[in-house]
Amino acid sequence: MDTIVLQEKIDNLLGSVHKLLPVGSDMGNIYADDFSLLNKSIHNQINELYSQHGRTPEQEATLCLALLMGYSVSMYANPEDELKKQAILLRTWKILPLLPLSPLKEHLLSVYNELQHSFSIN
Repeated sequence: MDTIVLQEKIDNLLGSVHKLLPVGSDMGNIYADDFSLLNKSIHNQINELYSQHGRTPEQEATLCLALLMGYSVSMYANPEDELKKQAILLRTWKILPLLPLSPLKEHLLSVYNELQHSFSIN
């Protein structure tokens, strides 16, 4: 996949995920049908991006972040998705040491730790 196309797909997934995340008290209402369609879209985007890899450490980190955030809001979880999430967590663990200190690294580490903690509880 072309680098620009990959980045557009990553950005689209992040945009979709952010629609489901509350932002202070400004979060508007979302109808059940829209919620279901958005979740289905997120699940499809995750599946499309899962096998892709970033061309740079930063793009790989952004891809891992988008995938992990997508998994964290998706209501279409199944055993296969849990295995994929574990694989993305492993990819994240490998890319973190390659990243310079940055907001991206901090955000990725935060999401990584949150999901790792949720796995240790289950």
